[in-house]
Amino acid sequence: MIVISDTSALSCLAELGELDLLHQLYGTITITTTVKQEALQAGAPVALREFITGGQVWLKIVEDVQPFLPETIALDPGEASAITLAWNYRESCLLILDEKRGRRIAAALGLLITGAAGVLTDAAMAGLVDFEDVFQRLSSTKFRIAAPIVEALRQRLLAKSAA
Repeated sequence: MIVISDTSALSCLAELGELDLLHQLYGTITITTTVKQEALQAGAPVALREFITGGQVWLKIVEDVQPFLPETIALDPGEASAITLAWNYRESCLLILDEKRGRRIAAALGLLITGAAGVLTDAAMAGLVDFEDVFQRLSSTKFRIAAPIVEALRQRLLAKSAA
């Protein structure tokens, strides 16, 4: 399975110091050149810029698929490029994407999606992080997630632990 990420999830995980969770959970992560460019912008977290330029062997950077899907025209270029790439691998792809509009479009296209919170929950299920700790740290970043969603993720974790 190919795992493709947009900039927002990478940025969130970088702020938490948890980018390595991607490798631990999924192996290789693929991003487009447009996502790379967004991640290197001055406003991006320093940890993300260092990660992108750090030469991690588990980060694969690929050229954008052109043209972007017409459904993505209203999205920012990074989201559009990630969704378009994921569409090309739709039979065996996980797309990591956080923005609501992008998630709605990806879901309408039938793509398998998760976001930064899903990655953190998967990491907690795998015993890589403590759920309560990581979501507490997440609440101190710019990332916003509604309390009912956090509770649903917590219940998912508890249900898996009970099984």
